[in-house]
Amino acid sequence: MSVHVSTMTAADVPAVAVIEAQQHLTPWQENGFKDALRHGWPARVLRDASRPDQPVVGYFVAMTAGDDEELLTMTVAPASAGRGYGRLLLEALLNDAQERGAQRLFLEVRQSNDRAIRLYTSAGFTIAGMRKNYYAIPADPSQGRAAGREDAVLMVRALQASAS
Repeated sequence: MSVHVSTMTAADVPAVAVIEAQQHLTPWQENGFKDALRHGWPARVLRDASRPDQPVVGYFVAMTAGDDEELLTMTVAPASAGRGYGRLLLEALLNDAQERGAQRLFLEVRQSNDRAIRLYTSAGFTIAGMRKNYYAIPADPSQGRAAGREDAVLMVRALQASAS
């Protein structure tokens, strides 16, 4: 597997936005990713050289606030799920956050996203709380889904800043 994580650029945003729309009920729009880049927030993409048909197979965007880091979004393309790409992205985020001197990494995840919760738990995150009715669930009559709300699971992992 020839994969590498690199800094997200404006040229990556259209591909990232497509993946985001495929995987999220309430996706970020292209402008949200462009704003993140403009603000200098940590944003990375994962590329797999064996997938020339798909220039970006995953990504994350985080935000640094003092000595805390917050994961804002992390997603792997549906066609690339189950290959360990989520773990590679998470490891890159953890390394980046430590290099920036973060003491803790926070995230929130839909309560129904069992796959992500298992990934985060296996990487040392613990549940720190819940946000009731945090996420919107848009109606989708084609799938028989009514509009509603879903709880967010708040998770945190303590980090040890790397020695400089």
